[in-house]
Amino acid sequence: MGRKKDKETDTIKITNQEGIALATDPQPFDDGLAQLQAASDHLFDLAQHGSCQITAYHRDQVAFSVKIKLPIEGKIEDLITDLISQRQEVTSPPATDVSVANETEPDSASEPDSASEPVSTDSLAADTTPKRTRNQSHRTVAKKPKRTAIKLPSISLPKVSRSFLKHLITIAVLLIIAGGFLFGTKLVVDAYNAPPSYTSLIKKGDYLQAGKLYPNRRDDVRKTLTDQSNVKQLAKFQRVYPKAETLFDLAYLQHDYPKVIAMSNRVTLSQERQAKLAIAYVHTKQFDAAVLINEQLKSKTLSEVIALGYVRQKDFDKAQKINDKLKDSTISQAIEVGKKYAAGIDAFNKIASDSKQPADKRQQAKQTVKTFEHALSTLGESNNSNL
Repeated sequence: MGRKKDKETDTIKITNQEGIALATDPQPFDDGLAQLQAASDHLFDLAQHGSCQITAYHRDQVAFSVKIKLPIEGKIEDLITDLISQRQEVTSPPATDVSVANETEPDSASEPDSASEPVSTDSLAADTTPKRTRNQSHRTVAKKPKRTAIKLPSISLPKVSRSFLKHLITIAVLLIIAGGFLFGTKLVVDAYNAPPSYTSLIKKGDYLQAGKLYPNRRDDVRKTLTDQSNVKQLAKFQRVYPKAETLFDLAYLQHDYPKVIAMSNRVTLSQERQAKLAIAYVHTKQFDAAVLINEQLKSKTLSEVIALGYVRQKDFDKAQKINDKLKDSTISQAIEVGKKYAAGIDAFNKIASDSKQPADKRQQAKQTVKTFEHALSTLGESNNSNL
């Protein structure tokens, strides 16, 4: 709204806010409109709604009060200007031309100075000569009954100057506009002060607030924290917004594989969680269960992990069966090395348990068995360190 000299609206007050966080104290008019405009633009992006009451003051007097809703198309400043213009068109008194037909007889004609001058001389008929005098017929025929003329009531007003009259009309229009906004029909337009966006809250790491303001996006928060392996924040989120799937994911991130397996029958197993469950079976040496899951997933990486698990268990035939499909050189090498470790373990176990062997040799054989067993149990882990 343009702010012109002697016509500016000094302050604006925003009250009755629903879901809004704007100041409710009076503030400069332009600042208030700028805040509402920002809220409208932000709400438009979020496709959300709300309402508030706007009361404008001109020199500490109420100029108008409206209830609005957002978002709106365009600018709030233009909307308020249009509303004021529309109000002027509705409440301004229309100018009318009054024409008085004088059909009196010549002997009843009044002198020009016998009556007071009307309010606006421009709007009255200038010719006051009786019409029948000018159009009277000279035929000597029987007179017809006179038609009774409808006379308008005569209003006598004191003479006023044109400039004074215009001044009065201007004051009346301004009072009508102010009164119309103060007591007339309240406008309803869309408005709402938008909360912080979901993206901004996630960037700031305010995950709990994001879950509070955007409950339909809590699963997105959980996925973000799980993908980041942010165990601390995910545990906090779980305490406030508990869900079985989050417990499952937390157990996996904390390498609590027995708990992963225990929680598996309480969650919806997406492909990602099926893979996690298969890995939990591998880490608990339940390779056959992992194979069954991978028949659905058909994951090459998971097949490699299972094959290496069989190698560490000295179940070389099952490892070879998997690698017959994979044809992976790393798995082939692991199978060969695993067989050698297994053979070495068997050989040194015999020495360690042979009472005929010297004590020091038996002790050395026991140490070698432990070394080979550790090497076999960790075979290929460097290739799958992310699982």
